[in-house]
Amino acid sequence: MTGPREPRASGPPRLVRPYVVTGGRTAAAGPTLALDATVRALTDGHELDLTTGPEPRRIVQLCAVPVSVAELAARMTLPIGVMRVLVGDLDAVGAIDVVVSPTETATDTRLLERLLDGIRAL
Repeated sequence: MTGPREPRASGPPRLVRPYVVTGGRTAAAGPTLALDATVRALTDGHELDLTTGPEPRRIVQLCAVPVSVAELAARMTLPIGVMRVLVGDLDAVGAIDVVVSPTETATDTRLLERLLDGIRAL
């Protein structure tokens, strides 16, 4: 038995389950995107298909300034798996551009320095 659910930190309650947002898909058609992959909009969102839901349109708006996949998920309060599917879909239709950073190992000093710089910027 579980206790009462905690309210979300900000914004109105989500009315749609995450799996509905992705049409039940758990993986994008392309490769799995890294959390630090940079996403930038190639359109303002008005060129998207009229059947496109509000989440993909909001992603395009947020990507007017390049942002990471992890940051998008946090700003939209969506699970990272859902964000990867949506970003992959938008990349496939040419609405956004995804720049994947070179593969680095967890012990790479440059990666750790970038992580530390990002934490300090918060």
